[in-house]
Parts: sequence; C-alpha cells; structure tokens
Amino acid sequence: MAAVEVILRCVGHCVETAARREFERLMGEYFDGKGQSENVEARMELLSDFLNTADFPALRASDPRLSGEVDSVVIIQRNDDKKYKVTSKNHV
Repeated sequence: MAAVEVILRCVGHCVETAARREFERLMGEYFDGKGQSENVEARMELLSDFLNTADFPALRASDPRLSGEVDSVVIIQRNDDKKYKVTSKNHV
C-alpha cells in the first residue's frame, strides 16, 4: 500500500478548518464523479480519521502554522502503519 497524503493550505484559518474544507471539497468531487483519480477515497479516509481523532487544541497550541497565525502549507500523511503524521512549512 502506497503512502497517502493530503496537502492543506492554512491561510487565515487553522488546520482543523483547512481539513474540514478539503474533506468537503473531496466529497463534492467524489459524488460529482470527478474524484476518480489521485486516490480520492484514500485521501477522504485519511482526512476523516484525522478529523475524528486529532487533538486539535494541542495541534493549534503546538505551532503557529497550525493555529492559523502564520499562513502555511500543512501535509498530513499516512503510511503502511496506519498512523498519520502532520508537517508544516511557511506558505510560499
């Protein structure tokens, strides 16, 4: 199984809001029939797991890029071990 990743843009909002918006966008593509490529189902599953299990207050407190104080790009990844990893970098 290949690694799954989702790229979020946190511009003016936190990682939780960005994840919710991306999940809704992917759901729309999926049900409109546009989401057949790029592993959409796996990315939706990753975002669903992330949204249901992440400790968002702790994430926001851990890094200003995750809280929305600094515009950033956040990458959520899940590998074969089924755990997710969150990394961020300043928005370019």
